[in-house]
Amino acid sequence: MLDSAGTPPDLTLLLGPHDAAEFVAFCEWRDRLGRCAPSLLYVTLHRRGAEIWTQAIRILPDRRPGHLTIHVERIRDGDERAALRDWLLAAASGMRR
Repeated sequence: MLDSAGTPPDLTLLLGPHDAAEFVAFCEWRDRLGRCAPSLLYVTLHRRGAEIWTQAIRILPDRRPGHLTIHVERIRDGDERAALRDWLLAAASGMRR
């Protein structure tokens, strides 16, 4: 997921000109079937006119080499970056899903 230089994934397809993405953690995320996958966790803040919403996203390698899969884990209205960052960290540590 991170290349040898530690470069993060290109999120330009997900973000508009007024949006922001914040890296939260790299972890082994356990899915609903109990499988673990190396994942990058981000919170993204989106702004479209007067609308603002925040997403908790998980990025992991796709089965196709060189591709990534993005899962939107949670969405909240407004700027909820701190709350979703806390939720991602708790979910990654297995405290809640």
